[in-house]
This record gives sequence, structure tokens and C-alpha cells, in this order.
Amino acid sequence: MKSENFGEQAKSQKEIEWEQKQQEADKIVDGLGLGIDSGIKEAVVSFMANDFPTDGSCEGHLAGEGEDEHGLTYPWIGVCVAEPDGWQKSEEKKQQWKIDNIKQQEKMANILEDFYKDRESLSDARLTFEYIGIFGAFRVLSTGALNMESLTKEQEKQKLELYRKEINDFAEFLKTKFMQGG
Repeated sequence: MKSENFGEQAKSQKEIEWEQKQQEADKIVDGLGLGIDSGIKEAVVSFMANDFPTDGSCEGHLAGEGEDEHGLTYPWIGVCVAEPDGWQKSEEKKQQWKIDNIKQQEKMANILEDFYKDRESLSDARLTFEYIGIFGAFRVLSTGALNMESLTKEQEKQKLELYRKEINDFAEFLKTKFMQGG
């Protein structure tokens, strides 16, 4: 009994917080009742742990090659601050919501800059933003992701693997950043 308690006490506060974020992620479902794709879940947790409010994600799916036929052909994670109550009737709340999302963009841009400071990546694998809507929401995805439709099936498969690795390497970077306190 004491050894079990000791094991729990040996966990750092950051490890406990990380596990809580994992548990939160386990409860997230989409409109179809599906949970977060297993191939992107750790990345979503790393975004959440670093105070990026996620609002969707996909590990990337290639139709007809053993992959589920839903979602996009590339991995992505959406970031959007929760809409404020009453935003539809308040220009001030709409503006603040946009400002809050722009702050998330700036924070993400700084972290991506730090991630790529000493990292060699193919230019199309490098992570960037795709802006969504008028309130500053965005998706983090590989630069070449939007060109996937123009590729052959074999090229799509290779790029999907490359893009998954890039976003998961970034997730590991974010996890390390979180565990080190900042």
C-alpha cells in the first residue's frame, strides 16, 4: 500500500497535469461520436497542455488503402478560443474573440519558430497555419498538406507518413516544453 502511494507522490505536478489532459482528450468526441484519432491524440494533448484550445483534429486518412474513409488526407489540429457567451449580439465580444484567437496565432508562431530553430525539415513538411473563418481560428498543418489531392496514391501515402511524423515531432517538442515548465 505504501509503495503505491509513494509511486503517486513521485510523479511531478507536470506529470499529473499531463495525465489530466490525456483524460480530458479521452472524453472528446466529434459529431459522429468518434473520439480523437489515435495517431494525433498525443499531439492534441500537447496542444491542450500548452494552453492551445483545440476545436478539432485529424490524423489524416487515405481512402481505399485500409484507412477510414473520413476526414482529410493530412494531419491537422484546429485551434480556436471558445466563443464568448452572447457574441452574436455584441460587436465588442466578437472583436475580443478575434483578438484572443490572434494572440493564440502569435503564440503558436513563436513556438513554431523555436521548434524550427535547429531542425532540418523538408519545406512541404514544415508546420504552418490555415486560417479558418473571420474570428481568427486556425489549423496547424504541414505546408504541403493542401496539395495532397494533386499527388498519386503512392505519393499521398509517403507524404501522409512524413506529415504525421512532423506533427508528432512537434507534439514531443511541446510535451518537453510543458514538462520543463514553459
